[in-house]
Amino acid sequence: MNKEKNMKSIKAILVMIIWTALSLAGLYYLGALDNYRNPLWIIPIGIALLGIHMINMYLYFALAGKAPYEWQKK
Repeated sequence: MNKEKNMKSIKAILVMIIWTALSLAGLYYLGALDNYRNPLWIIPIGIALLGIHMINMYLYFALAGKAPYEWQKK
């Protein structure tokens, strides 16, 4: 049972890594790294990073469920 919980968590983390890499590649493609000091880009970049983080949290809990947070029974 514990191995199944670990696999769910590992799969969720892999999906999160893929999502983050694609999102950051998109920000790079749009020029966010070149314009991060531009006042017109600061808010959209911040919102995008916050959105990436929130989607990562959703992906993790949707894929791993409550398995990582259940107490181990002895």
